[in-house]
Order: sequence, then structure tokens, then C-alpha cells
Amino acid sequence: MVSCLFSDIPMESPEAPQLATAILGSVAFKEDIDLNEQNRFRKRMQRKPEPNDVVTLQDVKDVVLFTAPLKIFKPYIINMLHLPATERLLRALIFFCQYHLQTSDTMTKRAIEQLTKIRTEKSEIVEMQFMDDLEDLRLLIAKEYSNLIKGSGEFGKYHHMGPSKKSRSMYRRESFLFETFLRISIQIIWIALGRKSFNEIEFEVHRIFKSNLYNSAEHRLTSDNKRPEMTPNERQVLLGHCLHVKHKVDTLSPLMNEVHCSKRNIDYRMYGLGIVKYPRLSSRLTYMEYALSLPEKLLQQQNVSLGILGMPRSRFDILLREITGETDSSSSNLNKSTSRSTKSATSRKKSTQEQLPIYNNIVLPLRGSDEELLSEFPRESYPQTPCDDVQRKKWLRRYLRIVNKHRSQNTKTK
Repeated sequence: MVSCLFSDIPMESPEAPQLATAILGSVAFKEDIDLNEQNRFRKRMQRKPEPNDVVTLQDVKDVVLFTAPLKIFKPYIINMLHLPATERLLRALIFFCQYHLQTSDTMTKRAIEQLTKIRTEKSEIVEMQFMDDLEDLRLLIAKEYSNLIKGSGEFGKYHHMGPSKKSRSMYRRESFLFETFLRISIQIIWIALGRKSFNEIEFEVHRIFKSNLYNSAEHRLTSDNKRPEMTPNERQVLLGHCLHVKHKVDTLSPLMNEVHCSKRNIDYRMYGLGIVKYPRLSSRLTYMEYALSLPEKLLQQQNVSLGILGMPRSRFDILLREITGETDSSSSNLNKSTSRSTKSATSRKKSTQEQLPIYNNIVLPLRGSDEELLSEFPRESYPQTPCDDVQRKKWLRRYLRIVNKHRSQNTKTK
């Protein structure tokens, strides 16, 4: 008599995603689509135009999902991208990356000027302000990302141990979800910032979420396209001073280091921006709150710059590329330095950044100019504004059409 032993461990679903490194690999989004695909996108998937329509985050998500490869096109990814908390996280990432590119460009120019000018005490003050701004913007990302990894609120169903956090860790699903979300976020940021400086955006997003040690974007760089070493001043401004060097196992991402930083005074109200209804906010915190949660059609009215979000939709084509006339072929040859001493500094400046930006620079109000202390912590929250559920259902139906099409093809082949 043969006895059969059965494991009491629940079997893994056959459709469960594999490890991200094995499944994702190189994820390539479509750079262009033909006329048939454009008509299909406009008819079935694109958000219906409105009077005085502006570019919204939903428009950017629609373009990214339509051009995404099938291997990352999953129902739970679609549902997660259509959560209000996810939209705040994406807007915080766009906000930070726009200011990071803006500051990086400024620091490159200052590095070039420093070759011929004397550094003064005011230089230190200006650069410390840049560093403080970047640290605050990283904190806006960290507050939303912390909810994601803890499975708080809307992210409960996406926790690797289930909504109750009592089941066995689904590390494969979590790995796939995290890597897919990062890759989609990078594509959303790149399109929202006018399709400029993709490598810089990818490198910085990977760095703040994973730290330099696990920055896969940096590891993929070859010796030909390696980023030049930053000067000490650039490193201090762009990376901040809340860095903790530890062993591999104890290493925290820069986002978490910002949360646990004891070297700076963090305004506790930043942790509730876009969620808690504060009675009085400084102009600096108001600007940040608008960037996180203000409807796109009101961004330009409040002089808030968030990439192409809030700009007239008529200025862009179906893939949200700016509609322009003929470009001057000689523009790519501008700003070339003939001095050997400035080549390393100017090499960080991408040719796409030499073009005139289509959106305004971010001008953050100074800290402490109109701060007011609260007598008690507010208990009221903003009413939750749902995402576009019509678009979410469209993408879920598209996923079902793709799955059914593949199943029918496999049946015919057999």
C-alpha cells in the first residue's frame, strides 16, 4: 500500500507572477503607434474631451497603459493605478523629478561658473536652500510610499501578506508589483515632463526607492554612458545629508532615510498634505498641497507647475507629444564647450534639456516666511476624490479582450 503525503501549504496560482528580475527584464514601451492603433485608442480608450480641456494625470496613464508591453498589463496593476493614494504618489514623483532636473541643471551651470568665479558665503546659502527643497519633496513621496509598503488604507489589498497581514508572504507577487510600478511610474514621469531626460529620471527614481547599492538603472550603464562624477557641492545638494551608510542588510532607501532623518527640522504637517484639512498653511505648504491634490484644470490658475499637467490638451497629439513646427537642426549643436576643463560638467547636460521647456520652472516659497503654529491637531479630512472609474473599467475590459484573444489563438493552434 502506497501512502500519499499532501502538503498543508496552499498551492501557488499558476498565473502568479515570477520574480521581477526574471519576468520584467527589459521593459520596452512603444515609442509610436500607427494610424489604426491611434484610431483604436481614440475610439475605445482615450478620455472623452471636455470644454477647455487640459492634460490630466489620467491622460498620461492612458498613454502609458496603451503603449505598455503585455507582460506588465495586469488587472491588479490597473486597479492600483486608479487609486487616489496612487495618484498622489505619482504626482509627488512628477513634482520631485521636475525640481530635481531643474536643480541639477542649475548646479551644472554653477559648477561651470565656479571655474572662473570665486565662491562666496551666499553660494552656500543658495545651495542649502536647494538641498532643503529636494529633501522636502522626497518626503512627500516617502509619506505615500510608506502607506504602500505597510498596506495602509487603500493599499491594504496590495500588501504582500494580504489585507489582514496574516497570510504567508507573497514575495513573488510583491516583487512583480514593486518593479512594475517603478517602471510604469518612470514612464509616466517622463511623459509628464515632456519626454526629456529619461536616463536621469530612471536613475533618480531607482536611487530614491532602492539606494545606490541596488540601483539597477546604474548597474545597466556601460562605460560609454556612465554618468560623470558629481562635484562635492552637487552631491550634497542633490543627494542631501540624510544618508546612512550601513551594511547591505540594514541599508534603508533614501526615502526612508528622509522620514527617519534627525538632522533637520521636519514640519509634521507635511505628512498630512492632501489628506488632512489644515485650517492654516504657509504659502510653501500650500504650493506642495496643490501639487499633490489640486485638480489639473486649476493648476495654472494657482501658478503651480507640474510638467504638462494642466496645460491645454489641444497643444499635444494623441500620445501627448507637443505639436510643434519644424525644429532647427542646428539647435542640437548649441552650448558645446570647447574648453577641456568644462567637458565633464557639461556632459551631464542632455541635448533634450537644451530645448526650451514647455512648462514653467517650479518656484517654491521659502520656508518660515508665513508659518503659523496650530493649537491642536485638526481632525477633519478632505473628502476623497475618486479616480476616473470609467477609464479603469475600460482598461479592465481591454485586458479581458487581450486574454480571450490569446486563448482563442492557442485553441486554434492545438
